Amino acid sequence: MYIQASYYSTILLRDKSYVAVLPNKITKDVRVVFLLHGIESNETSWALNVPLVEYSKKYNVAFFCPAGENSFYTDHADGENYGEAIGKEFYEVIKSLYHLNFQRENVQIAGFSMGGYGAVLLGLRYSELYSRIGAFSPAFVFYKKERKEAHYQKVFSKGDYESENDCVFLYQKLLDQKRAIPGIQFACGEEDPLYAQTVKVIAQFKKLDPNAEISFYPQTGFHDFSLWNKALVRFLEK
Repeated sequence: MYIQASYYSTILLRDKSYVAVLPNKITKDVRVVFLLHGIESNETSWALNVPLVEYSKKYNVAFFCPAGENSFYTDHADGENYGEAIGKEFYEVIKSLYHLNFQRENVQIAGFSMGGYGAVLLGLRYSELYSRIGAFSPAFVFYKKERKEAHYQKVFSKGDYESENDCVFLYQKLLDQKRAIPGIQFACGEEDPLYAQTVKVIAQFKKLDPNAEISFYPQTGFHDFSLWNKALVRFLEK
């Protein structure tokens, strides 16, 4: 079942659209997976490029795809708090509308490119909501800081390294607080410029936590849905 709908975001102060893909029968056994899109994409991108309706039936999963715009799923200094709006508010809206099992162990978050970074960021920031993270070609782009690009400065206006937008910083914070940390499944194309950054972040996580529940699947290829489709299937099958 494919649904396009909208809700009013009290954080962003406007209507926001989303896509939901549900199995034919809704039971407490249906897994909940939030899927985040990449930059210059939208809430329809997953469903247009991946057979979500088929996967929903096959894996008994309810998919929910929010509109993250080009926000990087961070809170911005101008008050556009996309991190909170997508990571928490959208979750709460969906929970109120759909009678599914939202116990933490049944809820997961994943994304590609910008959405891969967003999934790690929000999965760690709201670790009490999400039990597992799928990061497909995640856009860990702090290496671009010195370029002083306008969009980078906007989406990371509240900080980058050692801030609430730094996934390694958040991971350390969860360790210090002795809180549950979601497992993370990474995938990235070996020809992707983001590959080296993905390897670097994974190494930082494992240095902090040698027992981290982290898996990494390098793939032949660059940065497109031929990889992300396979990565999503692997994520759903684990």
